[in-house]
Amino acid sequence: MGFFVLKIMKGVFSIICLFAIATVSYSQSLQVVETKYSHNVKIGDEIRTVIRLKNLSENAVHVLVRREEAQIGSSQKTYFCWDGDCEEKSVDRTYISHIIEPGQILESFSSVFETGLNETSSTIKYVFYNRDDPSDLVEVRLTYSVKEKISSGLLYKSNDIQLSDIYPNPVTDIAYVDYHITNEDTEAEIVLHNLLGSLVAKFDLNPVERELKIDTNELKPGVYFYTLYVDKEGKVTKKMLVRR
Repeated sequence: MGFFVLKIMKGVFSIICLFAIATVSYSQSLQVVETKYSHNVKIGDEIRTVIRLKNLSENAVHVLVRREEAQIGSSQKTYFCWDGDCEEKSVDRTYISHIIEPGQILESFSSVFETGLNETSSTIKYVFYNRDDPSDLVEVRLTYSVKEKISSGLLYKSNDIQLSDIYPNPVTDIAYVDYHITNEDTEAEIVLHNLLGSLVAKFDLNPVERELKIDTNELKPGVYFYTLYVDKEGKVTKKMLVRR
């Protein structure tokens, strides 16, 4: 009786060991962290999305990437950059790997999307994989809802400058301000503060341009206030709400 019990216990132990080995062998070493997957954007924009990869394993991983899908319109373009080097739009994969050390978060990969001329919904899919084990991979699907820009109402007007409200408001990613400076000697800027009055950002209004684009992706959700300064004098202050 004891012999049979011992044999059964050995069998159970062998199964447990095999399961543990299989679990280790097929554990995923790559994880995507702190990445924005969904974007509401406007016609004529260029959107750059940083895809952050973390190595969960105890060994260095040599990472390659391929773009498996690009459902985009005829007037839209997409390409990707790694370590500041951007590939041609026709290139859909890398052949030189990038090393991620154990526990490291790699922040040098970015996907660039040019929104084109028409309203549409677009999708771009990337696969990041271990050079030494292609089954060790992670997929990233970026989606874009491209809409026509609809200008807001007039916020301020003088002989030197006229400026619209920020729109859309509330904003989830990119906010816009339309303006027109008629006197090139005029110095104008938008200053952004948080609810506590702390300075968040300053944006100079270039006299030769007609639009200011404010990227709010790095801002925490909440209430902010933006002020128009003309020749260092505050003219008007309004509220902006950031949502996620």
